[in-house]
Order: sequence, then structure tokens, then C-alpha cells
Amino acid sequence: MTDIFDRGAMPSSRMTAQTWDAVDLRAMLRGIWGDKLIIAGAAILCAVLAMLAVSQVTPQYRSMAQVLLDTRDHQVLTGEKVSADTKLSDQVVASEISILRSNTLIEAVIGQIDAEHPGALDLLDPATAEPGPVARLKGGIKGLLGKGSVDTESAENAARNRMERLTWAVRKAVEVWRDGKAYVIAIQAETPDPFLSQQLASAMTDQYIAQQLEGRRNSSTRAAEWIEERVADLRREVETAEARVEDYRARSVSTNGASDDIISRRMVSLNDELVAARVARVAAEASFSEVQRLISEGGYDRLGNMFTSDAIGDLSKRRLELMASDAQWAQNYDTSHPERRKIARQLEEVNRALQVEFERGLDTQRNDLQIARLREQTLRESLNETEEQFLAVSRSSIGLRQLERQAEAARKLYTDLLDRYAETRTQQLLDQSDARVIERATIPTSPAAPRPKLMVTIGLFAGALIGFGIVAVRQLSTRLYRTPADLANDTGVPILTAIPERDWVSTARALRDIETDPMGPVAESVRKLRNALALTGEDSEPQSIALLSPLQAEGKTTTTVLLARMTEMADKLVCIVDCDFRKNSIQQENRFAMQHDLDDLMHGECSVLDALCTDTGMGFDLLAARDCNPQLADRLTANWLEDTLTELKQYYDVVLVNCPPMLAVADTLLVAQAVDQRVMLMRHNSTPRMAVRRSLSLLEHHGLDVSGQVVTHADIDLKSDEYFYQHAY
Repeated sequence: MTDIFDRGAMPSSRMTAQTWDAVDLRAMLRGIWGDKLIIAGAAILCAVLAMLAVSQVTPQYRSMAQVLLDTRDHQVLTGEKVSADTKLSDQVVASEISILRSNTLIEAVIGQIDAEHPGALDLLDPATAEPGPVARLKGGIKGLLGKGSVDTESAENAARNRMERLTWAVRKAVEVWRDGKAYVIAIQAETPDPFLSQQLASAMTDQYIAQQLEGRRNSSTRAAEWIEERVADLRREVETAEARVEDYRARSVSTNGASDDIISRRMVSLNDELVAARVARVAAEASFSEVQRLISEGGYDRLGNMFTSDAIGDLSKRRLELMASDAQWAQNYDTSHPERRKIARQLEEVNRALQVEFERGLDTQRNDLQIARLREQTLRESLNETEEQFLAVSRSSIGLRQLERQAEAARKLYTDLLDRYAETRTQQLLDQSDARVIERATIPTSPAAPRPKLMVTIGLFAGALIGFGIVAVRQLSTRLYRTPADLANDTGVPILTAIPERDWVSTARALRDIETDPMGPVAESVRKLRNALALTGEDSEPQSIALLSPLQAEGKTTTTVLLARMTEMADKLVCIVDCDFRKNSIQQENRFAMQHDLDDLMHGECSVLDALCTDTGMGFDLLAARDCNPQLADRLTANWLEDTLTELKQYYDVVLVNCPPMLAVADTLLVAQAVDQRVMLMRHNSTPRMAVRRSLSLLEHHGLDVSGQVVTHADIDLKSDEYFYQHAY
């Protein structure tokens, strides 16, 4: 068989072609939503299994405490502490965590819990646990071999072995870590008993802080004892040094007559007196020299106020009075006047008295100058003697100063150490740990593991994921065609076009779509089908075409109407023969007025032209039954239909035959035998592969070829497929 395109023989069976990797995601998601019950069932099943598994697990209770390594320095006393505060760093925090996990601290914790709550730790002791299947099997084998006897051990060995077992058990049950970047250490205990978990966490923090505090106090005690011994030794050294100083000072006084301190003070006093005497002597010399100069220049009259005394004052006053009286008498009388001669004699007496007084004052100044010189000389001689004595004492007191320095050093060391001893004793009372509890362990009210709600939720999600995987595998290995390429590869029949998915409710709406958008995706896909069937050539022969489909609701009627309208737009005369007698979709939708119909034609009551409905208003004529009449299928024969189509081709360029689904009714094969070309329609992601194969097999069995296939209700989002119209062109 050959098709109308002269492409050679059509394949008689399914072609083996290349597998395509393209996946229709939207179709796959729709398929997954359709199988949502599988996902829900898998989720519920896994949740139930998780709940059963949780019910078989021994619950574990978790309690946590936190300690803070305090970076603040609580300085109560001044001075450096005997036990220095810890300088925190990452290495120090790691060391503190190692201390918390050490066996020495864990043994102290075990001892504390045993003392406060005897038997509480037996829950962690492996020796008291129920033997497991493996342990029972080993015990049975040993019994059979005669090795089941157990040697009795001493109480000391039993206690030591129990301590070792519990140490490892506690270390396994307790987790210690640093909380982020802070200087906070978290201690978490997890055991089957909530009370035991709280006790373990609390005892760990208590013992950790207690050991820190005990270490500080031990350091302070040892330091205080050493300082106390050293203070006693220094006290004896100070007493000895001070005794040596006093002995040396006594010998020095007895030898020199005075101590160096007395001599030093005397020397300072003499030096001050000598300076004062020198100043007094210089002042006396200056005054005496000035008096002599005045006398030599003008006599005693030039002395003026150089000498001051009561007698000189009275005489000077008397002299001025006499001179004034003489001046008054001189205005009228000369010197021969008796009164003036009397005044002259008095002035001469006063002057002789003043001269005597001035000479007496000059002698006094001369004596004072001599005394000042003698005093200065005496003081200088005394100072020289004192300095010689001081030098002698200083030479002999070198040993004394050495002893005094030794005594002072011993005294200072003794005083400092005595103060340090008092501070150390006080610090023993004020010592505190570098760590403090910031969160106390509490008794947990609910188990930390297993967590039923969380496990059930995880089971739900895991089950949903498993169900989703199962559904995805089913969708990837589906019985439907995801892409037109899958259909072409599977059947070996070419794909003529793919009509996009639209929400048409009637054929009239479909026609309106291509009329309002003649260059849109729908119009282009139908135009592509028209051209593929060679319906537009001017010299092409009239032909009849049947649009077939394996199942119903695959778009045969709509595609037939759209193809008729698009062919009519190419100036071709088109007629549609509706052979779907059971639905009669075109007439039932439009209710055309018909004087005669296909039923009348089959009964010979009218001619072909009389049975045609030429006033459809859709650009094509229609030959159909007036109403649904399934009995017409029994009267339909291939010969009668072929003759009818031959007669119609005398008036029309293209005759399109609308058929019922092939696998649902039997009369479709009669229509397929009567037409010139057959086109198979398949609904995208809906028509099963088996239905398409069976339909093609039926046509092949009757010797009928297929010109091509059309994918209807195609997803326009799959623009990567070559069969889809690229609207962006």
C-alpha cells in the first residue's frame, strides 16, 4: 500500500524507533494527581510502621544543665591573687570539657549519686541488664562446654569492676559540648529514667564546680602555710638586723662623743650662723666706710641721719631753732648786736656738743665692725672643727649605713609578706569557682527519644516520597502517549499536525476561534492538516476523507468542522457527511432546518442534492440525519456509502466524513472502506497506546492504509516539539 504522498509502502506493524528522552511534566503531574491515593496509602502505611517501630524502642529521657566559664574578675582585695583567674580561650574551654569527661570527675559523680540515691545507677550497669539473644546464646554454649561456672570475686574487686562499668556507662550516657562561640558548656544526660538523667546532669555540674573550688582552696592553703613559715623566718632576721644597727650606733657614740645626726644638725646650724655673721660684717663695713667718706668730704655736717640718737636729735633741733632766731635778728641788726652775739655763742656750744656725739657714734660703729669680724672668724673656726668631726663620724658610720640598709630591706620584705599572708588568709574565705551554673538540670516530663510525633511525621513524608516515586515510575512508564514524537515512533505513522488544547463547548465556538484569530495556533494547526492532505491544489481531484479515532471524545467532530471551514477558506467546496448516527453531534448542536435528510436518502425518498443542507452558515454543506437514529447503522453499507460519496464528489471538491469511534462501534470500518483517505485522531495524554495499536491493526486487517495521524487536545506549552505551532514566529 502507498499513501497519497507517494512515500512508498506503509509499515504493516509497529516501527522500532529511537527512544525519546523528553518528559511531559504537566501530563506527568496530572497523572501523579490522578494516582494521589497511592501516595496517600504509602504515606499512611509508612506512618503506621514508624509508630509500631517507635512502640518497640525503650524511651530515653534527656536532661541538660549549663555552666558558664565566667570571664569577669571579681576583685575583692587589691594585689595579685595566690591562685590566678583562668584566662579564657578556645583551648581553655576544650580543656574544661575534657575535665568534665574525665574518669576522676565521673567517679566522683558516681560516688555522690550512690551516697544520695543508692541503687539509682544500677539501671546503667551492664551487669544488671537483661542478657540479649547473643549473650544468652554464648551462655548456653559455655554451659554445654562446661565453662559456665563463675569465679567468686572479692568485694574490693567487685566494687572496682562496678566503678569501671559505670564510668564507661556514664560517659556514654552524658554528652558535653560547647554552646556555640560563648563560654558556656552544656552537659546533657540521656537515660531510660527521667530522675536519673536529672541526677547525672546535676551531679556533673556540682562535682565540676566543687573540684574547681577545692583546687583553689588547696592552692590558697598551701600558699598561706608557706608564707606563714617565711614570715617567722623574716621576723627573726629583722630582729637580728635591728640589734646589729643599735649595737653599732652605740659604739659610734661612745667613740665620737655624738652621733652623726647630732653633728649633722650642729653643722647646719653653724653654717647658717656663719652666713648671718658674714652678712652683718659686710653691712658694718659698708656703713663705716660711708661715714668716713662723708666726714672726709664735709665734716660732721655731712653725716645727716647716718647717726640717730635722742641727744643728736635734740641738739639738731636746738641748732635749727638758734639758726632761725639769728636769721630773724639779722634782718634788722648786724653781727655786733648783743642778741646776735649771744645766739652765736649758743650755736657754737651746740655744734661742739654735736661733734662730740658724732665722734661717739663713729667709735660705736668702729667697735661693732670689729665685733662682727671677730664673730665671723669664730664661727668659721667652729664650722671647720664640726666638719672635721662629721667627716670622722661619716668614715666610721659606713658600716652602720650598710647594716641599716640590710635591716630596712629585711623589714620591708617582712612587712610585705605579712600583708600578703593576711590577704591570702582572707582569700581563702572569698575563693570562688571560675564556673557557675546558669541552667539547672530539671526532671524531663516527656521522653526525648524516640519522638512518636516526629517519627510518624517522618514516616508520612517518607511514605509520601515512596508513593510519589512509585507513581512517577508509573507515569514515566505510562500506557499513554506523552508527545507526538512518541506516537510517531510507536506506530510508524507520520504526525500531520497537533491541534492545541482549548476549552471549546461547541463546534461554533471552535469556528469562531479560527475566524477571530486566523493566524493563531488553532488555525495554523488545521491549515497544516489541510495542506498535508493536499486539499488546496487547483488540479487536485475531488476526494473523500474520514477522520477516525479509537475512542470517543477525542475531537473528531470538532476537527472535521474546523478542517471543512479551513478548506472552504481556500476556495474549495466542502461537504460534511455525518455518519455518527448515535450522536449526530453537528445537527444536534445547530438544529438546521432540513426538508430531507440522510435517513430519507438511505430510504430512497430523495436525491443526494435534496438531502443536503446547504444553508448552514458555516461555509460548508451538511449531509446528516435530522435526529439521532442508531438504526441507520444497520442499513449502512460500504457500497452505498461509496456510491453516495462518488456522487457528492461531482459537486464538491472535498467530502469529509464524520465517524463514530472505531473500537466502540462496528460501522466505522464500513466508512473507512468507502473513503479515499483515512486520518487517525488521538487525544494527547489520554488515548491508551493499546487502543491506537488495535485501531491501526483493524485497518491493516481490512487492507486500509492511514494517511497520517492528528494529535488533538495537545498541550500548547510543549513548544519544543516540532509539531506545535510557534506563536512567536
